[in-house]
Amino acid sequence: MSAQEKQNFAKRLDLRGLMCPEPVLRTKRVLDGKPEGAIEVLVDTDINVMNLTRLANSLGLFLESEEREDGYQVVISSTESGSPTSPASQSRPEHNHGDAPGSKSAKTVSNQAEGTNTHTKTNMVLFIAKDTFGEGDRDFSVNLINVFLQTVLQAGHKPQAILLANTGVRLMDPDSSVSKVLNEFKEAGTDVFACGLCVEFYGLKDKIAKEQITNMYAICEYLFSADKIISP
Repeated sequence: MSAQEKQNFAKRLDLRGLMCPEPVLRTKRVLDGKPEGAIEVLVDTDINVMNLTRLANSLGLFLESEEREDGYQVVISSTESGSPTSPASQSRPEHNHGDAPGSKSAKTVSNQAEGTNTHTKTNMVLFIAKDTFGEGDRDFSVNLINVFLQTVLQAGHKPQAILLANTGVRLMDPDSSVSKVLNEFKEAGTDVFACGLCVEFYGLKDKIAKEQITNMYAICEYLFSADKIISP
């Protein structure tokens, strides 16, 4: 990138090395100031790219990303192709927290909203912060959370999102007996997301689909915009 190209950015942020959700929060603070022009954000993981994509979508902005040797370049602007560079990946605003790119390489970013089917979702959020339903015998309590989710699904309730944090992210492990019903919720149009910090802490990064890993900022946005929050 030439020196002239650098000057064309309204703001340049090097957020490599920062832990989630700091890259999203710092980027949002800059975007809240409504910069006149595109901003460039440098991050070091594809999960950060997905988190920034969700942020851009929620604000109705365009995002372009490109993988480089030293990380990822993300350009966010209010207009399509708003950056002086031409990264290969581009997302269009869909105004949906659940949008995410599908690849860590310089390929087209997929920004398809996960709730694009015909099911009607209610503004209710299930927030699950542990992998059991209440306290007691562990095996029995894990089975109870499965029964609870199966009951919610079969009763026809359609929450806007199911958010999993702390040990709750273990329920998304493909080896978990609960992962099947969570996938059924997703297929029915519910956004199902796991906290990225929790996924990494519990060693599940290689087991949970990247497009279902989110950040604390996005979780807060879901919770504060919900009409009802249920936490079993």
